[in-house]
Amino acid sequence: MLNKSHIDLNKLNKVPSNHPFEYKDVVSDNLPTEDHGIDGRRFKSEVENGKYENVVVNKETDNRVQYRKL
Repeated sequence: MLNKSHIDLNKLNKVPSNHPFEYKDVVSDNLPTEDHGIDGRRFKSEVENGKYENVVVNKETDNRVQYRKL
């Protein structure tokens, strides 16, 4: 996938099961902050499409998405 999100899988793997987290908690450190908005939407799409089997959208507001690791 060419336009995949810049998630640090090591960070994602360290999130405990049933623990809520946000995109900012698992994004790669080398992604510039100004790219977080677009990449965060990309990550949400990947989660909703099942790319990460053990991650679901937990709660969503107008300006924030919280995920939960199963």
